[in-house]
Amino acid sequence: MSATFRTLVIGASAASRSLLARLIDGSDIVIDDVVAPEQLVASVARRAPDLFVIDAEQDAEALTMICGLLKANPATLLLPLLAIAKSAKQRLAAFEAGVDDFLTHAVRREEFLVRIHALLRVSAARRQLAAEQLSQEVQQRELIRAAFRRYISPKLADKILSDPQLREFTLGQTQVRTRAAVMFADMRGFTAISEQLNPVEVVALLNEFFALLTDITFEYDGTVFNMAGDGLMVGFGVPIEQADGSARAIAAARNMLDKFAVLADRWRERYHVETGLGIGINVGEVIAGNVGSAAYMNYTIIGDTVNVASRLGQRARAGEMLFSDAVKHSLDEHGVSIGALPLPALVLRGRSTPIDIFCVPSVSRLDFRPA
Repeated sequence: MSATFRTLVIGASAASRSLLARLIDGSDIVIDDVVAPEQLVASVARRAPDLFVIDAEQDAEALTMICGLLKANPATLLLPLLAIAKSAKQRLAAFEAGVDDFLTHAVRREEFLVRIHALLRVSAARRQLAAEQLSQEVQQRELIRAAFRRYISPKLADKILSDPQLREFTLGQTQVRTRAAVMFADMRGFTAISEQLNPVEVVALLNEFFALLTDITFEYDGTVFNMAGDGLMVGFGVPIEQADGSARAIAAARNMLDKFAVLADRWRERYHVETGLGIGINVGEVIAGNVGSAAYMNYTIIGDTVNVASRLGQRARAGEMLFSDAVKHSLDEHGVSIGALPLPALVLRGRSTPIDIFCVPSVSRLDFRPA
């Protein structure tokens, strides 16, 4: 019978080694090595066996130490541990230490081999199950990562996936109140562009538009929550808290305005169209979570903070960034000065009092709103 199962014997006396040699003679089990407890770690590092046999004549403390080392090592965690002793008086101590089975020197060869093979089968089943679970988890993580990276920067996606609490918060059904800076970026003049160009050209422009804005969003670790028509909704500080969310939003908005101006110039030369970008930003409490039905669920943010940001985005002219007094206060608290100019207060439908708003001056502002 060919030898297939390698056994590492730990701390065996001469009597135990002689017994084991007799019990495995002619079987598919071979003794790979015999080591003292202090040599265990080095031996396993060289090559992990299929089975461990521990001489249980050692004291309980030594047994516990040996089992603890093997159970703490991922390479040996699921491998079987068999304790063997002259008598059964060490039986309880061995099981308390963490062995999987216990035999005495009086065991018959047939029983010994049956018990050994039973341990090996259970160990193989455990390892197979663990491998399948790991494979499924890796596949699931890759699917989630691929989905996340469509909306969240790769750095944030990896951070969420590595943190069980963040993963549960983001993927779970629970809605959570949190503070976030919300940005709406809308293309101006899109209706005229749609009428002037054919559908294929319009789609190509939209793809360029959204690619530019999402790349910049990810650069500042923002999250894309909605992409529809000619507009984008972005959040900073959710799902991962960012104390400087307002500053990130302002910096991202400036970058968007600068780079979109260059893109708009190319479109003007290529398609003879006029367009621009208007941005509105607000900061405050939002409700974040998965919203939808059993058939379709979308991770998003809702609340008055989002509504105000949307109205600011609608009001902003091409090349203009408007933001609320809440954003201004947040920037002031963090010592961020951007040369903001106050504008007439904005009156929102359904509100009894107007809100103060600000803008950053731009020499390239255009007004696409009807007179």
